[in-house]
Amino acid sequence: MGMEYRGALGWMAVAMATVWLAGCKDPAGTAAVQASTPTPATAPPPATAAAPAATTTAAPAAAAVVAAPPGAAPAAPRTLPLGVQGVAPAGVTVRVKSVQIGGDATVLDVSISFANRITDSTMLALADTYLQDESGARLHVKRPDHNRDITIREGQTLDGQLVFLGRVLPTARTLKLVFNDGNDGDNIVAPGLSMDLPLQAG
Repeated sequence: MGMEYRGALGWMAVAMATVWLAGCKDPAGTAAVQASTPTPATAPPPATAAAPAATTTAAPAAAAVVAAPPGAAPAAPRTLPLGVQGVAPAGVTVRVKSVQIGGDATVLDVSISFANRITDSTMLALADTYLQDESGARLHVKRPDHNRDITIREGQTLDGQLVFLGRVLPTARTLKLVFNDGNDGDNIVAPGLSMDLPLQAG
């Protein structure tokens, strides 16, 4: 009986010691230590050499523009007011309001009307139409691309400019404007008409 009691006490003491040791184990602490093991630091990438600066080449200076001498500049066109009217028996009335004298052309500012009960149109440049200076030189009309014979319909008025190719001399005193050279004034197809245009007073 006494032996059994001591044996039982010894067994209980061993069991309690085993439980106490089990409670002292710390798995979490062990895991924490393993996680805190430092990892080897990664070496920084080697520095790359800076790219050489781009070299720039200065652009060559622009060539100097040589201005034409003042004497070489063309003279400005000269405009003279006029108030001359011509009438052809076929029913054409031409009013010349001004003349512009330029270096390459002479321009007339005109108003042209046509009234005739027989025909519905007529042509002002079917034959030669020109300006003639005092020396007899002729500056022929520049025919419009869209109306080469300068056709005008009955009851119509054309307001615009007639361009004659060539320069009138500054000393000219008069010009003669000729429509349909050689035709009679009562020609209803292409009436002839001649007008004197004074360029200087007196």
